[in-house]
Amino acid sequence: MKVELAIIRGGEKRLVPFEYAPREEGERPMALDVLLQAQATDIPDLSFRYGCRNRTCGLCTVDINGRPRVGCRARVREGDQLSAPSTLPVVRDMVSRRDGIARQLRGRVPSTLRGNDLDVEAPEDYHALTACIECYACLDNCPMHARNFDQGIERRDENKAYTSGNPFSLLKLQRIRLDPVATREDANKALNAAIELGIDACYDCPGCKCGVGIDLKRKVVKPLVDASKALLSED
Repeated sequence: MKVELAIIRGGEKRLVPFEYAPREEGERPMALDVLLQAQATDIPDLSFRYGCRNRTCGLCTVDINGRPRVGCRARVREGDQLSAPSTLPVVRDMVSRRDGIARQLRGRVPSTLRGNDLDVEAPEDYHALTACIECYACLDNCPMHARNFDQGIERRDENKAYTSGNPFSLLKLQRIRLDPVATREDANKALNAAIELGIDACYDCPGCKCGVGIDLKRKVVKPLVDASKALLSED
């Protein structure tokens, strides 16, 4: 089975054809299988990330034909093209810089809130949001995240947090609002953070898609949009 790997080095992109050798008859390999075999055979210096064996989900996300997919879950077909996620700065080959996302909530959420106490019952939606594996597939076609590049932030900037948010950030903030051990002040701070990160970009957006099937539109975006509109109407 022939695929193309989009390798980016020195800021330049080149397509490298690779023929995957099935390990058994009729195998339909995952994207991660292809990358592992390519590194073990034809492209020993191929750079990519995965954390499956270390219980660090989401790191293996790559673009398949321009759409983000979790590498260990997405099957590859003849003629597919694999590349680094286009929504984040590319460091090398399939490796993207992810720290700009993690940094943007620093100082915006309560530093003392470490997660739900297991002895306190949390609502069903709270537990649904804990399924997030931080694959960042939800950044695809996100108008809020796109504002970061409209504002001139370079994709290779290594030092700045993104000033505008994304569905992942909103999920983290909504989870705080649902956490039964969070105070009213915590919940208000999370809502204000969503407003600061630009949730108004979500007002007319048809919705976002999660890489593992979380209903981002109904369980994350809509509650935050409704709450932010209510809060802003009071001012």
